[in-house]
Amino acid sequence: NSITAMPDGGTITIIAEGDKSNVKISVKDTGTGIPKEHLSKVFEPFYTTKKIGQGTGLGLSITYGIVKMHNGDIKVESNNDPEKGPRGTNFRITLPRKGKRKPKL
Repeated sequence: NSITAMPDGGTITIIAEGDKSNVKISVKDTGTGIPKEHLSKVFEPFYTTKKIGQGTGLGLSITYGIVKMHNGDIKVESNNDPEKGPRGTNFRITLPRKGKRKPKL
């Protein structure tokens, strides 16, 4: 997703850090950003703003499911308005260092 959000190039920064209880992973890009009205929908299955044939809208939904299955959390912050600061998106994943997977229902 980051690469397609930067058709003219840009930077993707991946940071992993942890403490005694959690591992945190951040994937940040300098792309076009996600409009505010789309942010609440990005983890929904089949939600996409791409043209037909260019995406299924499943990538972030699957990621969300995997993170939740491991008792983690995923958040997204984004800005697509250059007047409000640098454009881009940051996905932050937090996973417990130890723990059991949630059983499938």
